[in-house]
Parts: sequence; structure tokens; C-alpha cells
Amino acid sequence: MTVSVYTKAQVISDPPARVVKRWLQAGWGDVKRNPGYSLLYGGSLVVLGWICIAALMLNDLGWVLLPLLAGGVLVGPLATIGLYSVASGKTGLRAATGQITLVGVILMVFALIWIRAATVMFAIVYGLRPFSSFADTLLLLITTPSGWALLIAGSLVGGLFAALGFAVSAFSLPMLIDRKIDGFSAMGLSFNATTHNFKLCLCWGAIITLLTLVGILSGLLGLVVVFPLLGYATWHAYAELFHGDA
Repeated sequence: MTVSVYTKAQVISDPPARVVKRWLQAGWGDVKRNPGYSLLYGGSLVVLGWICIAALMLNDLGWVLLPLLAGGVLVGPLATIGLYSVASGKTGLRAATGQITLVGVILMVFALIWIRAATVMFAIVYGLRPFSSFADTLLLLITTPSGWALLIAGSLVGGLFAALGFAVSAFSLPMLIDRKIDGFSAMGLSFNATTHNFKLCLCWGAIITLLTLVGILSGLLGLVVVFPLLGYATWHAYAELFHGDA
């Protein structure tokens, strides 16, 4: 099937839960067909995450871990690019490196702005005081009324950044692997697909967030499977929206 590089996504009328289940089942099928590659890919990303966390702790920057993990959700889609060729079954896919870098830089800017916003909100609530360790900061947030307020406000602000980041990256990254298209056009088509399938993408984003949260709470170990599963499923989501097949 020949598809114009600027073809917009179709609107899927099936119940969102059924569609998301279909994408996840297709992704899980890819994991089972390629267990070695999938687990090695996910495991490598988890080890990299552990190294980053260790570096923060060794440099007394544990306080930044919470906003950094939240910001990591914004740039997380970049980590799954290497899975798309496996999910597509096509060996001739070539990444538009420069355009993917452009999208990556934009997502990184979103993440940095969110981390700065989190720092400013903390300063507004608690003043210009030295940051405590990660454990002390977490205890402060979950055991005091001001901490609860900060968590709620931070979640709302972070949610706005996450929603925008999701809208422009959810389908633009697989598109840049699949088509000869510039990054801004790909982000525009991704945003269009998200807004025109709002309930579906809201459900998809919620599942991504839930699975990622489970992976994080498992000490990142769960991400060994979650990363490849979501990476493969993302390709099938893009394929169904823009090619008509999952």
C-alpha cells in the first residue's frame, strides 16, 4: 500500500479499550517471537537507568530523582526506536537521524522545562533551602499537607508537559522510521492523530503511564519487559492509524 508522507491518520471508531488491547497483544507477540533481543534491549536500558540513579546519589542529587523520572517519561519514546524494525518485520527501514534528533531535542527541552518548573514550585512552597536527600524529600512530600499540595500541583503541571510531549511524539517517531518526512511535519501529523482519536489516545497514554509506573516501582526491573512491549505496541498503533493495519 502506497501512502503519501503527509497522509493524516484515520479515526478509529472501535472502543478504545479493545483497540489498546489489540496493540498490546500485537506487541506481546513480538516479544515472544524475539525474546532474546527484546530482553537484551530492555535490560540495557534498565542498566543505563541504574547507572544514572547511582550517579545522582553519589553526587548528593537524589532530590532531583522524582522530577527526573517524570521528565524521563517525556523522552522515553526515543529509547524504543530500535524496536520498530522488529515490530514491522521490515529490514529496510532507515532512521532519519537528523529529524529524529530534532524531535529528541524538543522532547528534551520539554523535560528540562518541567524539571525547572518542579524546582521552582518546591522553592515557592519551602523557600530557598538546601535540598535534602531523596528519602528525606520523599518523606516531606508524602507526610505533610504542603507536600501533598506540591505533589498535586506538580502532577498537574507535569501532566500538561507529558500530554504535549505524548501528542507530538506518540506517532512521529515511528513515522520518521517509516517515511521520508521532516520532524515538524511528523510531529504535526502525530498531534493531529492524537486529537482526532482523543479518547483512544487518552486510554493509550494512561496504559503507557500505568505500565511505566509499575516498572519504576519494581526498581526498574519491570521495565526490562515493559520497554520492548510498549515499543512494539507503539509501532502497531502507528501502523493501524496510518496504514490501516496493526
